[in-house]
Amino acid sequence: MIISGTFIIFTIQKQEIYKIEEQLKSFSKAIKEQIIDQYEDPNDFQSGFTDLFMKRVFTQNIQGAIIDKDGKTIAGTNFSETKGPYQYKNSVIISALSGKENFEKSKKSLDENSVVKEWLSYGYPVLDENDNLEYVIYVQIDAINIKDTLKQTTNTIGISVIIALILAITLGSMFSNTITAPISLLTKKANLLAKGHLEQHIIVRGEDEIGQLTRSFNHMARELRKTVSEMENENNKLEIVLHNMTDGVVAFDELGSLIHANKEFYELMGLDEEEQYKINLDYFLYKINLPKNQIKLNKNTEILIDEGGKYIQVVLIPYTGKNNFIEGIMIVLKDITRQKKLDDMRKEFVANVSHEIRTPITTIKSYTETLLDGAIDEKELAIDFLNTINEASDRMKFLTDDLLELSRLDGGKISFNFKVTNLYDIVVGCVKQNIIIANNKNQQIILSEPINKNMYVLIDTDRINQVLNNVISNAIKYSYDGKDINIFIEENEENFIVNIKDNGIGIPKEDIGRIFERFYRVDKARSRAMGGNGLGLSIAKEIMLEHNGDIKAYSKVGDGTTMQIIFKKYRDLENPLKFNYENQNF
Repeated sequence: MIISGTFIIFTIQKQEIYKIEEQLKSFSKAIKEQIIDQYEDPNDFQSGFTDLFMKRVFTQNIQGAIIDKDGKTIAGTNFSETKGPYQYKNSVIISALSGKENFEKSKKSLDENSVVKEWLSYGYPVLDENDNLEYVIYVQIDAINIKDTLKQTTNTIGISVIIALILAITLGSMFSNTITAPISLLTKKANLLAKGHLEQHIIVRGEDEIGQLTRSFNHMARELRKTVSEMENENNKLEIVLHNMTDGVVAFDELGSLIHANKEFYELMGLDEEEQYKINLDYFLYKINLPKNQIKLNKNTEILIDEGGKYIQVVLIPYTGKNNFIEGIMIVLKDITRQKKLDDMRKEFVANVSHEIRTPITTIKSYTETLLDGAIDEKELAIDFLNTINEASDRMKFLTDDLLELSRLDGGKISFNFKVTNLYDIVVGCVKQNIIIANNKNQQIILSEPINKNMYVLIDTDRINQVLNNVISNAIKYSYDGKDINIFIEENEENFIVNIKDNGIGIPKEDIGRIFERFYRVDKARSRAMGGNGLGLSIAKEIMLEHNGDIKAYSKVGDGTTMQIIFKKYRDLENPLKFNYENQNF
């Protein structure tokens, strides 16, 4: 804007000076044609000036003079004032006296009032036929009017430029704000969005490119919120799954640094809080005693570690990125202690069943072969052999019956005939059934008489008789001859507890927790000699669990064993048909 204004001012100034130059040239031409060319006598040149000014209208600011080749003024507009040889002797006149035209833009002089005036002057040499200098026409014009005009023009243009500049700045600022304000707002919102502040929205204020950009930003923000929300939901689901998994899960990056580990991982590894902070792949491999070079990067690695009887299956799964480069390793830990124990028990059970069946079968086969070889002819020996075969058959029948009963108990296929019964009466009956067996070993079964004999429970009397008889008969078997068996019944708020204490050899501490396992016997040879097969207590345990009760053993080697049979009290005596026990079959 300022450059344009300056250019306009200089252009106008140049045009004005050019017009004045042409005006001075025209005036000089008129002086030559109407004075010098018309009058032969130079003394008449002054009258020619008078006639010229009478014929032509020249501004009073224009002055002119005819100067001879010696620099003397011959005639002029103000001849009385300009008369003399040096009045107009200046650069313009000097140049003209040398035969050259010259125009001078500014020349200062004093007027009669000693006021400095500026002149625009022109010198024109007049030559004769031989190109010799005859005269010099000197004209000048007062520059004050031009200066005033240019000043007014400059002021006008300057004011216009200033006004235009102010308007341009104002409008530019307004226009700039119209463009930059939305962009600045978009930039600010985009920065907030990049920092995680996703709840960003901008009001659309137009249909131009800025408006379209704003709409695109709002759409992007909505999609980003939706995507992040979906990712957070998926991460939350994954976190919940990992947190609630029974398996331990841990992930390491390609440098072996910990990425994620769930709570079960730390529990399975037995890591305390201090160790949790220093866990990395090398430390983990050290904990499970696995050299790093045994990890196969192209496929899964599976190992089994034994943590003092606790078996943990470890699966190491490398994972790759887009370029199939290993980016880390995922490790899954599974506690298979129970599974392994069950598997071991299954194997042991199969082995025990095979052994228990093979023994009577071997007996039957050997005695049968002996009879076939001729022993059948000896009547007494044959009868003895047949009795042995019969006993072996009975033993095998009892074994298969017990196995079938356990199988039905496991499958829930046994029906229980529950009814409200006085437990004390059942215990008394079982004691009576075992008195003869105890007497054969010079033993007594001592039942402590309770104060409250009204011990009502909801039971299947046949099954409970089976349990009590099994425990009492075991107490008789494993008690020394002449040692008594003591039975007493306790009660608490919820239960009746039948305690059967023998005075036998006792059970070692390491075996006490396993006596309810199938075929488990503390002293296998002695148990087999006494006719046991190791299934009685297993069946008793299953029956008591079906009654919402339990059976427990407490023992000390050399001090005998106490078996506790726990029964739930029956509460509803007014309506004995109403009860709510789990695992009931009718």
